[in-house]
Amino acid sequence: MEPRVTVLMPVFNGAAFVTEAVESILGQSYPDFELLVIDDGSTDKSAAIVLSYDDPRIRLVKNGHNLGLIASLNRGLDLARGEYVARMDADDISRPRRLARQVAFLDSHPEVGVCGSWVRFFPDGYVWKLPPSSEEIRCRQFNIVGVAHPSVMLRRGLFLEHGLYYDPAYLHLEDFELWGRALAYMQFANIQEVLLDYRVTPDQVSSRHRAEQLAAVAPLRLKKVLELGVTPSPAEQELHEQVVNGTLPVDPRQLDRAERWLLKLQAANRAAGIYDHGFFSQWLLHIWFSECRRLARLGACSWRRCLGSRLWSTGNASPWRRLTAAGAWTLQGLRHV
Repeated sequence: MEPRVTVLMPVFNGAAFVTEAVESILGQSYPDFELLVIDDGSTDKSAAIVLSYDDPRIRLVKNGHNLGLIASLNRGLDLARGEYVARMDADDISRPRRLARQVAFLDSHPEVGVCGSWVRFFPDGYVWKLPPSSEEIRCRQFNIVGVAHPSVMLRRGLFLEHGLYYDPAYLHLEDFELWGRALAYMQFANIQEVLLDYRVTPDQVSSRHRAEQLAAVAPLRLKKVLELGVTPSPAEQELHEQVVNGTLPVDPRQLDRAERWLLKLQAANRAAGIYDHGFFSQWLLHIWFSECRRLARLGACSWRRCLGSRLWSTGNASPWRRLTAAGAWTLQGLRHV
């Protein structure tokens, strides 16, 4: 009898942490799963550690040589036997009820094809709270990911039906690109609780390949701007990347340009109807507030300037939202000018 869930865990030289990752899966309250480990040509003891467990739910597959993460993930999607596929990184820890919560959610929401969750980073303890609804996730995908890749459980049949595999052309951005395509065929959701503990180390892709990621993501973001009916000039393309990456120059005039750009995107979406207007406006406001707060620490923005933007009123920010924003501003040690 086939398992309902395949936990797909690629590993490459992960001996330092793979024991914790494996045991967090074997300790799940939901029993009907296989742990499919794709050893991607490891030269350390990763494979030996996995083989040391006498548990029939573990299936170890070895690549003949190092193929890389994307090829390993695609191979895993083909080899998986479960109706649902849960992603797992070899240095993270799944909480005991993760599989049970996600299976129950997908069983009761047949329209959802990808289910993620909140994630706690460790050792610092920060909780990444991702939005619950598919439309909010789509709006977030305008410039960043809407679901945390290591936390997701997906419907394997839907992905195979629509040929939704990871694209090797988007190394280090494979999840952002794949979710962008998958949203055309299914709804997404995030369970509003922490189901995964995500280990932060200096050797992670996001740390080592930041420059490559930013260069590769720009064309994907440009495509989303074009979908709104906006054809940006080269200067606007550069401005867009600065705004969404939090790299706007420390200059109040640049902040004015950023505000005009965000308002232009908001108006374009209202006309084109690509995203829910309310959620999209709130996401643009989030981008604005984040950049204002960053520039305030560098002396180029004030609370009065931030609050004076039309993005607050057009984003339908409630008094409570303004109050919590003011609190966040104050907690950063910023001055109300």
